[in-house]
Amino acid sequence: MIPAVAIFLTLGSISAYTFHLLGRLVQVADSESSESDSKVMSLGQLWDREIGESTSYLVTLAIFLVAYCTCLAYSIVLGDTFTSLASSAGLKARVISEMHVLVFSVNVFNSILVIFVSSTIPQGIMASRRANVAAISLLGIYPLCTLKSLAALKPISVIGNIGLLMTAGVMTLRALPGGAYSAASGATNYLSTLPTGLHPSFGVIGLKGPKSVFVLSSMAATAFLIHMAAPEFYQTLENKSVKRFGILSATGFAGVVLLSAYMMAVGFLTFGGACKGMILNNYSTLDLGATLCRFLMGVSLLGSYGILGNIMKGAFFQLLQKKKEVTESVRMNSTRMLVGSITALALLLEDAGFVVSLSGATFGTAFIYIIPSLLFLKSTARRVGNGSMSATTSLKIERMWNRFLIALGAFLTAAGVSMTVMNSFFPHML
Repeated sequence: MIPAVAIFLTLGSISAYTFHLLGRLVQVADSESSESDSKVMSLGQLWDREIGESTSYLVTLAIFLVAYCTCLAYSIVLGDTFTSLASSAGLKARVISEMHVLVFSVNVFNSILVIFVSSTIPQGIMASRRANVAAISLLGIYPLCTLKSLAALKPISVIGNIGLLMTAGVMTLRALPGGAYSAASGATNYLSTLPTGLHPSFGVIGLKGPKSVFVLSSMAATAFLIHMAAPEFYQTLENKSVKRFGILSATGFAGVVLLSAYMMAVGFLTFGGACKGMILNNYSTLDLGATLCRFLMGVSLLGSYGILGNIMKGAFFQLLQKKKEVTESVRMNSTRMLVGSITALALLLEDAGFVVSLSGATFGTAFIYIIPSLLFLKSTARRVGNGSMSATTSLKIERMWNRFLIALGAFLTAAGVSMTVMNSFFPHML
């Protein structure tokens, strides 16, 4: 556990540095621009400025893919969350012999999307995970992704913060000696309600060398990924300055890193090597505290889905429509296609940890380690070349550090992707 927490803290510190680095580059762009020039508000604009417009589509493509993969992970988690809530309410699925399908009219380009749910007919509509995923997509995710204004989603952030803190509190109580998930007998013990695979496992499954390190680094990249919004954060900061942005970066990332590391630690102290990619899946459906946390996190994820869906569609239109006008018909058809494809994948994939790790290994590492450092190297080389910046010793050291971060990002991408795929589909080879 200690090595894992140490790795997590180190990667979080690097993420805070590169986030702040992007703010510094935006400040440089502001200082070199005239009052008539538009402000740099996106990572793509920074790329256009320092690298060139001919390759800016790569940044847009990466933004689209990371948003798409994150939405996919959210769909999987939402399916698990609301299925657990249904189980807590006493709903069960009854297996029958023939195959049944759930058909719902998404009408993707005038066709009917048919989704195979399972060979079960649920006694309750929310008892089947696959039925859950489909129903949430139709009744929750799709309407949210069609919103033209996201103003109504602002209160969701408050619910998300409450849910996160409450989850940390419940996990702490459950991790205490003699708690509801310990082997010691007590008035309340949920071990008997859990499948054998979810029982606490200590001294059997641990941090197995590079495999677990690379999977953890990939998950951390997703957890710390906010770098696409760094330019907008800087520009909208009250009394903006590099110093104030540095304070924002340090305090924000410190809070996320410490809380995440703490929850990772108490989760491990409770379940050991049996921890699931979505930790709330480890807790019994009869656990009222965990059930309340699932509900709050489910509501928070739905609200976040609307925001991510907006980012995903924006990048999608930039890639395919470019400077063309996006008509209402194109907007709605694109939304149906994107939500439909994500839903279909969420029905096939059941491990959110796999999606989070794969997305983090590919796009998370690019946005955290590679893109900010590449932009910094290009910017400083240009400014030293035109005489607006001196090639000081500290600058040379920082440029060496950023070269190392690019190499680290490339290595973590290759290792993270290979280890994530092998761990999920070919575990016998590890």
